[in-house]
Amino acid sequence: MRTRSAIALVVLALAASCKTKSEPKKRAPAASPAPADLPKTPPDVVRPNAKPPLPVAHPPGDAQQITGLPGAPTAIVYVKTLTPGAGEHPGRNDTALMNLSGWRTNGETFMSSKSRNRPVPMSLAMVAPGFAAGVQAMRPGERAMLWVPPELGYMGPPQDVPETTVYEVELVSVEPSPTTPPDVATPPADAVRSRSGLISKVVKPGTGTVNAKSYDAVTFQYSAWDSTGRMFDSSEIRKRPKETYGFREWPGIEEALTLMRVGERRRVWIPPALADASLPGLPQGTLCYELELTKLTPMKAPPSAPLDLKTPPADAIKTATGVTVKVLKAGTGTAHPTPTDRVKVHYTGWSVDGRLIDSSIPRATPGEYVVGKLMPGWADALQTMTTGERARVWIPVERAFRNEPGRPQGELVFDLELLEVSPGSAPPSSAPTGVIKP
Repeated sequence: MRTRSAIALVVLALAASCKTKSEPKKRAPAASPAPADLPKTPPDVVRPNAKPPLPVAHPPGDAQQITGLPGAPTAIVYVKTLTPGAGEHPGRNDTALMNLSGWRTNGETFMSSKSRNRPVPMSLAMVAPGFAAGVQAMRPGERAMLWVPPELGYMGPPQDVPETTVYEVELVSVEPSPTTPPDVATPPADAVRSRSGLISKVVKPGTGTVNAKSYDAVTFQYSAWDSTGRMFDSSEIRKRPKETYGFREWPGIEEALTLMRVGERRRVWIPPALADASLPGLPQGTLCYELELTKLTPMKAPPSAPLDLKTPPADAIKTATGVTVKVLKAGTGTAHPTPTDRVKVHYTGWSVDGRLIDSSIPRATPGEYVVGKLMPGWADALQTMTTGERARVWIPVERAFRNEPGRPQGELVFDLELLEVSPGSAPPSSAPTGVIKP
């Protein structure tokens, strides 16, 4: 699908970005930095031949002009009011509920929400800057035409030749965003810096009596801003808290959660070293989050990171695919699993620097999988094992996640305990991905 504009990019591509993914397919921040607070887009959002209320080739002479926007201060966004509105203008991070259609300047329609019979919610922080500026010039109830220049019409690099895009927008209503912290760019003097470089400050004390541990199950709300105050993610806008384990988050988010108690709201400043540089579209520099811990469920502690993460022992065996296996406890069975067999496995995994990436131990429930549908390195190792065996497995990057953005990077080490094997009949997936489900 060709990208017509940032609005097309955001509205259409987000349908894919909102699909449910099995953990731990990516080590995301509290939520993916890609705009994720739009609903799944129905197939009928894109409709050809919507009729514009005015000629789209050029803005009318009496259109309002907006200039001075960051990144292209001389570029002009034109806004022509068709029907006036009333009330307050939306802020840069607010969510606007709107009906809209979009055209190229040759009159070709590339999108329209009219056939949905309901307006579309959009966080103005997460769409093209020119479009956001045009909507910010409007009031609830207003209907207007926007001409967005190519310099301001895309959220990130355009996939096609940049072009001016034209929109008809009806601003139905505005939902205010969480308040942007006044110190979003510069932590205050009373904020506390940890050894890792994380800076934090308690905004609201908690009512709980114990701090979360990195392996506990936690539920929390969050909002996140870059150093300019632009919100780039928020569970509070989506009205859906995140339920996860601390170790599945960025190092900075994980550490922040371990400082918190239930009921506490904490503002944290996360330096790049404690974020996930592999994630595309992540804002540069220090990021500011506000986290509110709403629920904590204590879990069983996973094993500590072994000392031989970086270098397998001399008696470990390397498979033909490059996976290295060291038997820690001999099995009691005699048969090895095949790619079609279903296995029950307890596991704990680390990156080679000792960071926990996942474990079934806190849940006290082993995972159950078809061998051939697992991460290739897991499948390789399990087929060397027998029931009851426990082994440590060093998985090279090409048999792990291949440094895919948002997933654990580099070589990984897992302790696997094969508890049960059940014969299977279904053929394995031709492209095994993922390791476990939460």
